[in-house]
Amino acid sequence: MTPSIIFLKSRGSLFANPNIYLALLFFISGVYCLTVYSMSLGHSLLFTVLLYGNFSSIYFLIGPLLYFYLRSLKTGSTALRGVDFLHFIPFLFVFIDTVPYYLSAYAYKVEVVRQVFSDWTSMFRIRLGFVFNAAHLYVLRPLLLTFYSLWGANYLINNKVYFFKATNLGRWLSIFLFFQWLVFVGMSSVFFGVWLENVLDFSLFNHPSEIKYISLVAYMVMVCTLYFFPQVIYLNVDRFKRLLNPQEVYWWKMDQAMNDCYIFDKPFLKPHLTLVQFGELVQKDTKELHDFFELYLFTNFTDEMNRLRVQFAKKLIKQGCLQKACLQNLYSDSGFDCSEDLEYFFSEFEGQSIKEFILTFNK
Repeated sequence: MTPSIIFLKSRGSLFANPNIYLALLFFISGVYCLTVYSMSLGHSLLFTVLLYGNFSSIYFLIGPLLYFYLRSLKTGSTALRGVDFLHFIPFLFVFIDTVPYYLSAYAYKVEVVRQVFSDWTSMFRIRLGFVFNAAHLYVLRPLLLTFYSLWGANYLINNKVYFFKATNLGRWLSIFLFFQWLVFVGMSSVFFGVWLENVLDFSLFNHPSEIKYISLVAYMVMVCTLYFFPQVIYLNVDRFKRLLNPQEVYWWKMDQAMNDCYIFDKPFLKPHLTLVQFGELVQKDTKELHDFFELYLFTNFTDEMNRLRVQFAKKLIKQGCLQKACLQNLYSDSGFDCSEDLEYFFSEFEGQSIKEFILTFNK
């Protein structure tokens, strides 16, 4: 149901929308939780025979789809490149290995399911292919997903301005990463509890009847939180196709706020102004300011302040600061520490000395 809602509510071209990956993530997680429910609570022989083991390989797509979803939100493109297909190697390897189980007789699958119903933890000993049994898969799946989840968390941190301020998707993505990870880790922790008791005679975590609910509850929470963030469901693909992407829009607005600060507060007139002090004045994080100057203005904080000081010095000259006494104090009036700095940066930014500028201005 949830993937259908995401598909229907998404705007723009469906396959060009990052939500195509989100819908697939919810679908695969839903199949996984339906399998858990069918085995542990529903005890439906038909559904369990259909679900158990037959979808083991697609669960290895969760990590790659998570990677593609986050990347497409940032880049605005859902297209896959050649190197991206390397992410499908675990899926293909498990799929090929478990083909014998897919092709096995229905009677054999019924026997396997009856064994699971009689002894729920026996599922971890069932061999699904030439290489892997169920226990291997219950270990490898969460390990692979943990790697992708950690990458995702780091990706959100490295693009904090974009996800948390420009698009306002960061909070939901953080919640989604955690509960998506918990869906698969919850069920695998049952295997971990059984292993601890069998190998180390430690039974504290061997409570499969209770722990199996972790996956189901995590999935329900993940679905419910989606509806508290409608901007995720109603994602407009056209927004990601614009020449000016959401982060640039945010920086453009930030640039307007910076200009207001320059006009009214003139912080650049302080010779020893630091980025930290400037951040306190405009109430912005220093890393965010650093990215703003480097990635949006293609400069750095120091050069930008010196450029503004030079512009202010030009303004003073044009307003009548042509007398010797006024020119002697021009460096301090424009925010420089000494006259040599004014001369150097004026020549650097304007391509001419102050005297040359005055001669040009008087003409």
